Amino acid sequence: MSRPVVTLLTDFGLEDAYVAQLKAVILSQVPDVELVDITHSIPPFGLLSAGWLLHTSYAFFPRGSIHLCVVDPGVGTSRPILAVLKDGHAFVGPDNGVFSFLFPAEQVIEITWKPLGPLSSTFHGRDIMAPVVVELLKYTPPQSLGRPASNPVRLDVAKDMVVHIDRFGNVVTNVHGSRLQDGCSLVVGGKRVHRIVESFAGIPPGEPALIVGSALTVEVAANRESAAVLLGAKAGMPVRLIPPGSYA
Repeated sequence: MSRPVVTLLTDFGLEDAYVAQLKAVILSQVPDVELVDITHSIPPFGLLSAGWLLHTSYAFFPRGSIHLCVVDPGVGTSRPILAVLKDGHAFVGPDNGVFSFLFPAEQVIEITWKPLGPLSSTFHGRDIMAPVVVELLKYTPPQSLGRPASNPVRLDVAKDMVVHIDRFGNVVTNVHGSRLQDGCSLVVGGKRVHRIVESFAGIPPGEPALIVGSALTVEVAANRESAAVLLGAKAGMPVRLIPPGSYA
């Protein structure tokens, strides 16, 4: 029988013990679980980047996987914790918009269950969310851990924008690659990018270019340098796709 899979995605970095403590809570109760790190290098409080990487990663994991996402600038407040059910996967994390790319979902549950023992006001990921994951691993029905969420926070992810800056400085947008035709250009941060390429090697040095990335959305890339630096781009910045022949 295959081991259950739990993924972790946080903005904790690797300098401190936070990630290890999340894993310890889960492993101490379910030692045969397979823990997979999606990333812990989300920029601090980077909800858009976290949501995008979760959205573009989860489907590669087997159905039945549980995804713990702890990017939680509102920790210690009354913001709810959610369990989101979609496509045979479960997602656990704060109700702060980090799950916006997953909506609509089959079920969104506001967690009201609390584990026994002391709760830190600064680390709900360890003290509440990880124990919720443990309950799900023990086949506790998610519905028994809370109630239907009435109005989960949704970021406005329908508009065209930068959703992530990757490690190489590529500017990742949510503009679907099917919209990128010959002659199109993209405006990012007031700068217009015209060149369209099929591979990074086809980009001239010092010049940003448009490419359809691995998530099948439009990215702005540069050859061995940061397109984000060249354009002054950051997550949340609006972009505008200009069709062929338009001078707008």
